[in-house]
Order: sequence, then structure tokens, then C-alpha cells
Amino acid sequence: MDALIPIVAIISSIGIPAVVIIIALYTWHKRKIARYNVIERAIESNASPEVIERLVTSISEENGKKRTPPKQRNLIHGTILLALGIGLFSMRFFISAPDDIAGVSITGLVLTLLAAAKFVIAFFILKKDPEQS
Repeated sequence: MDALIPIVAIISSIGIPAVVIIIALYTWHKRKIARYNVIERAIESNASPEVIERLVTSISEENGKKRTPPKQRNLIHGTILLALGIGLFSMRFFISAPDDIAGVSITGLVLTLLAAAKFVIAFFILKKDPEQS
């Protein structure tokens, strides 16, 4: 009976995320195949080239999703990395055996430095105004 605890822990920690990823990839693939079938039916029904072109461009774009500008995306990633880095770095001070957790504090420091790099990248991305073009 005691041998079941590690087996269940390993299966649940690896198996459940794997099942979720497989289901997500399956539904994404199924949705993409459905879009290709719509384009194929439009070609078979001799639809105009403009309609087919719009259908083809709709495959690469998600409906209703607006793309995040690169500057804002880098700021979001930098904020997340900074929070993770500070959290991991500060874990060393809250755990009683700091010698055992040295890798966690180094990982936190690396994540904090990556966040600083993301902020620098976001700072150097220039916003292109349509009026200046």
C-alpha cells in the first residue's frame, strides 16, 4: 500500500498536465482542420478570389484577438519575470536552511536579471505613429 503513494504522485503530477496539453492540442488541430475544410468548400463552389483570400488570412489570425504590441508584451513578460525572481530570491530568507536552497536564490537572481533585460528591450522599442509615416 505504501508503494502506491509515489506511483500516484508521479502519475498525477505528470499525467494530468500531459492530458490537458493533449486535449488542448487536439481541439486546436480540429479547429484548424475545420477552417481548411471551409476554404476547400469555397474553392469547390467557385467563390470569388477575394472571399478565398479573406478565408486564408483568417487562418493566421485568431478571430476577435487583438495582437499585443511588442513594447507592451515585453513589459508584461518583464513584470512576470520580476515577480518570479523576487519571489524565488526571497524564499531563501524564509526557509530555515539557506544552504539547501542556494540554487533557488540563484534562479531568482537570474529571473530578476532577465526581467531587467525585458524592461530595457521595451524601453528601446519605438512606437511608430501613423502620423509620422
